[in-house]
Amino acid sequence: METLSIKLNGIAVDVLSDEWLDEDVINKSPIILQKVEKRKGGFTLYMKAPTENIEWYFSRGLTIIQIKQGSKGKFLHIEHEDGLYWVDLPAHPELIKFLKEFMEEEG
Repeated sequence: METLSIKLNGIAVDVLSDEWLDEDVINKSPIILQKVEKRKGGFTLYMKAPTENIEWYFSRGLTIIQIKQGSKGKFLHIEHEDGLYWVDLPAHPELIKFLKEFMEEEG
């Protein structure tokens, strides 16, 4: 397993319903990404939220990773294919390079 230890501030969003609108986002929390670990078939984000530690698993082929432009500059959007949870992080070159193999699979 490859591991990238990195400290990045971001936002994690967890939607608890299949039928949601932008204003229905349930759990939106500031997080600190502490490390990313590649595993067979995907990767895991290890994050610290104000009240808990979070581990989110993303699988090859079921994850959408995009570099987007926001009001504060470019950011990395990592989303589970079903849209029920995602993380927005600074577009840090080291993180992008580490996850490049998962980004290139996008059509």
